[in-house]
Amino acid sequence: MNEWKKKVIPMSFALVLFIAAVIQFVLDKIISKTDEKIPDTDGFIPYRWFIVIGGIVVILSVLFVKEPYKYVWISVLLILVFGVRSIFQWKYIRSSQKHIISLLMMAISVVGTIVYVLI
Repeated sequence: MNEWKKKVIPMSFALVLFIAAVIQFVLDKIISKTDEKIPDTDGFIPYRWFIVIGGIVVILSVLFVKEPYKYVWISVLLILVFGVRSIFQWKYIRSSQKHIISLLMMAISVVGTIVYVLI
């Protein structure tokens, strides 16, 4: 991999993550019906473990996955995180419609991963 790609890919990946955060914020303002959150429900303990284990997996992936596959692996982990989060939101706070936001973010992550792999 030449020097140009080594500098551009991490910057573009950070830009994509920033854009995804902005999209999620906007979707949350448009779609969300209530301010209900998972920590306010019975699902707090399993959701907390999901966050802890997911964070450890992401950190270990960043540290130990080699360069050609690093960003694809992180994208796959993002897809899984959004998918599992949508299940938690659907089960515990269905009335807030936040699971729809997570599903849309998962779809955006799938499309972004496919585009990254094809380029």
